[in-house]
Amino acid sequence: MDTSIHDLLAATLSELGLPTPTNVFQTMLMKNNHFIGHKFHFDGGFAILRGHNNTIELYDEQGKLLKTVGLKREQEAA
Repeated sequence: MDTSIHDLLAATLSELGLPTPTNVFQTMLMKNNHFIGHKFHFDGGFAILRGHNNTIELYDEQGKLLKTVGLKREQEAA
Protein backbone atom coordinates (compact mmCIF):
# COMPACT_ATOMS: atom_id res chain seq x y z
CA MET A 1 0.00 0.00 0.00
CA ASP A 2 1.36 3.40 -1.00
CA THR A 3 1.33 6.21 1.51
CA SER A 4 1.19 9.67 0.00
CA ILE A 5 3.60 12.37 1.07
CA HIS A 6 0.64 14.30 2.49
CA ASP A 7 -0.37 11.30 4.65
CA LEU A 8 3.22 10.96 5.87
CA LEU A 9 3.37 14.66 6.73
CA ALA A 10 0.10 14.46 8.65
CA ALA A 11 1.19 11.35 10.57
CA THR A 12 4.60 12.78 11.46
CA LEU A 13 3.18 16.12 12.57
CA SER A 14 0.61 14.25 14.67
CA GLU A 15 3.46 12.31 16.34
CA LEU A 16 5.02 15.68 17.20
CA GLY A 17 1.73 16.89 18.72
CA LEU A 18 1.06 19.33 15.88
CA PRO A 19 -2.20 19.71 13.93
CA THR A 20 -2.80 18.10 10.55
CA PRO A 21 -1.78 20.62 7.89
CA THR A 22 -4.36 22.17 5.62
CA ASN A 23 -3.75 24.01 2.38
CA VAL A 24 -0.45 22.26 1.67
CA PHE A 25 1.21 23.52 -1.48
CA GLN A 26 4.31 22.24 -3.16
CA THR A 27 7.22 23.83 -4.98
CA MET A 28 10.15 22.25 -6.78
CA LEU A 29 13.65 22.93 -5.51
CA MET A 30 16.27 23.59 -8.17
CA LYS A 31 20.00 24.22 -7.98
CA ASN A 32 21.99 25.15 -11.08
CA ASN A 33 19.01 24.10 -13.22
CA HIS A 34 18.91 20.62 -11.65
CA PHE A 35 16.04 19.21 -9.61
CA ILE A 36 17.06 18.57 -6.00
CA GLY A 37 13.72 18.03 -4.25
CA HIS A 38 10.34 19.39 -3.25
CA LYS A 39 9.27 21.85 -0.58
CA PHE A 40 5.84 21.48 1.01
CA HIS A 41 4.49 24.67 2.60
CA PHE A 42 1.75 24.52 5.24
CA ASP A 43 0.45 26.60 8.15
CA GLY A 44 3.02 26.39 10.93
CA GLY A 45 6.00 25.25 8.90
CA PHE A 46 7.31 23.42 5.90
CA ALA A 47 8.85 20.13 4.85
CA ILE A 48 11.60 19.35 2.37
CA LEU A 49 11.73 16.11 0.42
CA ARG A 50 15.29 15.65 -0.78
CA GLY A 51 15.62 13.56 -3.90
CA HIS A 52 19.21 12.45 -3.39
CA ASN A 53 18.84 10.78 0.00
CA ASN A 54 15.12 9.92 0.25
CA THR A 55 14.42 11.88 3.41
CA ILE A 56 11.79 14.36 4.50
CA GLU A 57 12.86 17.12 6.87
CA LEU A 58 10.12 18.89 8.82
CA TYR A 59 10.67 22.46 10.02
CA ASP A 60 8.67 24.93 12.09
CA GLU A 61 7.81 28.47 10.91
CA GLN A 62 11.17 29.80 12.08
CA GLY A 63 13.12 27.16 10.17
CA LYS A 64 14.00 24.99 13.17
CA LEU A 65 14.38 21.34 12.19
CA LEU A 66 11.74 19.28 14.02
CA LYS A 67 12.32 15.81 12.60
CA THR A 68 13.92 13.90 9.74
CA VAL A 69 12.04 10.92 8.33
CA GLY A 70 13.64 8.34 6.07
CA LEU A 71 11.61 6.99 3.17
CA LYS A 72 11.60 3.34 2.21
CA ARG A 73 11.65 2.47 -1.45
CA GLU A 74 9.13 -0.07 -2.63
CA GLN A 75 10.82 -3.09 -4.14
CA GLU A 76 9.68 -3.97 -7.62
CA ALA A 77 7.96 -7.30 -8.06
CA ALA A 78 10.12 -9.87 -9.86
